[in-house]
Amino acid sequence: MKPDTLTFAPQQIIFNEGEESNGIYLIQEGIVEIFRVREGTEVNLGTLKQNDVLGTLTVLSKEPRTASARATAKCTVLFFQSQGLKESFKEIPLWSQAVIKDAIGRVKHVNELLIEAKLNEKKLLRTVGSSHHHSAQLAYLLASLVRKGAILNDTQVSIFPTKDFITCAELILMKKYNYLEQIFKAFNECGLIKEMDDKKYGKILMKPNPGLMEEFAAFSLNIAKKGSLTFLSQKFYPWMSAVARISKKNNNQENFKRADLALLLQTELGREDGEFIVSELIQHGILSEKDNIVNFSTNKLQKTVVFESLSRILKDITL
Repeated sequence: MKPDTLTFAPQQIIFNEGEESNGIYLIQEGIVEIFRVREGTEVNLGTLKQNDVLGTLTVLSKEPRTASARATAKCTVLFFQSQGLKESFKEIPLWSQAVIKDAIGRVKHVNELLIEAKLNEKKLLRTVGSSHHHSAQLAYLLASLVRKGAILNDTQVSIFPTKDFITCAELILMKKYNYLEQIFKAFNECGLIKEMDDKKYGKILMKPNPGLMEEFAAFSLNIAKKGSLTFLSQKFYPWMSAVARISKKNNNQENFKRADLALLLQTELGREDGEFIVSELIQHGILSEKDNIVNFSTNKLQKTVVFESLSRILKDITL
């Protein structure tokens, strides 16, 4: 029985699960991966290399292929047709035939158990953890992609196209698309990122800050680890944001006379109780005061507002 010599390119399918079984393949060169698709998930059953035999489980029966095979590198194989193999098998002693058939049956059973175990593992990965865990994962992933893929637009402003990001995240993080999309929208709503439409690139992040994303990820993981953190009252958030805006309007100044800051806050917020606001912010440690000079860190104010606001939303997002 003379075999045929076949070659397969990288990622080329050798045969698909369910196809008619017409022979076996003796691998001469390259690597082949065996897989099945169950519940929309590709389950890897192993890899074969030089001198391994592919397609043995159905070679002696009329069953269709029980799995798919794909070359992961350029492969050269010797293909032996089933008919010739079956004729040769009949010449083997009956006890040897029984042993071979038993071994094939046991391998099939083990493969079924392996598939079940891997599916259960993937299901566990999809459900384990809280939205704080998953938001941290998504933030770390986004930061990594931004570091590698941010570009300059026509006006030399740093941008990151977000096309297919959630789709990629779904495959990498193994979480449902709609769930990750809710988290991503919360990122945008609370100011961790700034997504907008661009005529040339479609959806983009404008001036993405991967360092801020990574800091939020660490913050969110800390919440997941401790169960909860004590947040400031939400009434402080607009006041803190107003102080940050005042700083930027005054060349990033981060210290003001108390009376001056109170007046600036009244103008910024359209209120008449600037002194009360300053007093409240100082009393709760958000601003500090020394010798009638109020000091603060604009960066810290902004991060506190963004991180805490975002975390409050995330706790209500469920798988």
